[in-house]
Amino acid sequence: MRPKAQKDYSHRAVTDKLDIKTDHAVRNIGRGDPELLERVIEKSGRKLVTARTRADIILYWLKGAAENTPQLVKLKTKIAHNGGIWVFTAKKGLSSQSGMDHIKREDVIPLGLAAALVDNKSCSASARESALWFVIRKADRS
Repeated sequence: MRPKAQKDYSHRAVTDKLDIKTDHAVRNIGRGDPELLERVIEKSGRKLVTARTRADIILYWLKGAAENTPQLVKLKTKIAHNGGIWVFTAKKGLSSQSGMDHIKREDVIPLGLAAALVDNKSCSASARESALWFVIRKADRS
């Protein structure tokens, strides 16, 4: 049996990788990449939303593993039932533009699971950062 061919998404715009759509309500948590945030605003056609507004997508720049689960528990209540949270971390051997360090994907996934979220996608967000997409399990959506 031949191995499954890997798709190359490197040519796609980061806002497409993050599945940002026109009129999406997007919230930013942490010191995100200003250039990326400008692209998100341009693509969605609206300003970033505040904590008072339920978001379709939350962009969360993780500072450290210890903060992840408690923050994801809070953020889970702030997303639309079919929305999700992108958790950004620096790529291996690099620190991000916002100063965060690399945290292995294998260490981030259990932190999301502890918040009753599952990861189902990852992407390279920039030369220095990657992101994991966490969502509420379909069975748990109201």
